Amino acid sequence: MTLEVPGPAEPAESGGVVRADLAAGPASARQARMAVRSALAAWGMDDPSGDAELLASELVANAAEHGDGKPISLALHRHAEPGRRRGITCEVTDTSPAMPRRMEPGPDAERGRGLAIVTALAQSTGVRASQAGKTTWFTLALTDCAHRAARQIERQAEAGA
Repeated sequence: MTLEVPGPAEPAESGGVVRADLAAGPASARQARMAVRSALAAWGMDDPSGDAELLASELVANAAEHGDGKPISLALHRHAEPGRRRGITCEVTDTSPAMPRRMEPGPDAERGRGLAIVTALAQSTGVRASQAGKTTWFTLALTDCAHRAARQIERQAEAGA
C-alpha cells in the first residue's frame, strides 16, 4: 500500500487529500481502514462510530471482489459541511468497466449488503464511469476531536454539579 498523507501543519481550509494505492486482494479492505484512520488522525477529525472506515472498506472490498484484479485507488478529501461541520468524501477507483449493482440478498445470505450499508450510512453516495473504469464515492460528516473533547468536558461538569 502506498499512502500519501498531508502533514498536520496543513491548514484545515486547504481541503487536504489523502491517496492510497491498494493491491486488489483480500488485504485491501483492511488497508483502506488503516488509510482512513491515518487521514482522520492527521486532520484532527473524529469518527466515533467508525462509519468512515466501514464504508471505505465496503467500497474497496467490492472493487477487489468484482474488479479486474488491477490496483485500486482510494482518495479521501476533507471539506466543510453546512453549519461549519467538517466532513470527508471518499472515492474508490478501479479499472473495471462493470458498474456496481445493489443486491437484494435473502435473510441467510452472507454477502451482498455492502452497497445497502453505504447508502444507509453515508450522507450521499454514487458512482461515475470513465474511460479508465469507474469511481464509487460517498460523503460523510464528522466531528473535530477538539469539539468532541469539549462536549465530554461539558458533560462531566454537568454531572459533577
